[in-house]
Amino acid sequence: MTQHPTRLRPPSRALGLALVLGLCLPACETPSPGTTKEIRGDLDRLERRQPADVAVAPVRDRTGRDTVPRELVRTAFEEALVERLYSPLDSEYVDRNWIDTSFRGTPSPDALMLVVIETYDPSRLYSSGRVTLGGEVVLFEGADTTGAVLWSRAVREEIDLSRGRGGPPTPSETHIPEAVRRFAARALA
Repeated sequence: MTQHPTRLRPPSRALGLALVLGLCLPACETPSPGTTKEIRGDLDRLERRQPADVAVAPVRDRTGRDTVPRELVRTAFEEALVERLYSPLDSEYVDRNWIDTSFRGTPSPDALMLVVIETYDPSRLYSSGRVTLGGEVVLFEGADTTGAVLWSRAVREEIDLSRGRGGPPTPSETHIPEAVRRFAARALA
């Protein structure tokens, strides 16, 4: 009687799906308030390339409510980039040259930053002084979202504006901009 070597059978579709989900879900989950998922991307390439000029794309609101103060978020990220010695391109210039998912102006920026806000909840601002913001920030090499991901992180922060009192802050027009500035600074820290 001749013995045949054991043949490996391809994994079932269910097993393949389980493996894919097992690998993808941890990377896709939204962190709980006050947490930041680890930085992902090609950090060696980021260090080698050292992009200086960065186009900050129009902010994407994925909250489902269209309530995110997009321009405040964009400005806060531009300011946070300047603090880190990057040179964000003027947002009006970026907007004039922005087509779908890429910057088409000349000269091209060294990198493109995309900010996607998935959580924005200012409903507790005047009860407890807290604003929750969450989403993902991605830095792509080059001028579009098909470039290599140099840096990426998911962030969800509960910004406390109560000044340590635990109660509501005094009503002011500056609270939301301050919460957004703190979120951007923590996202890029």
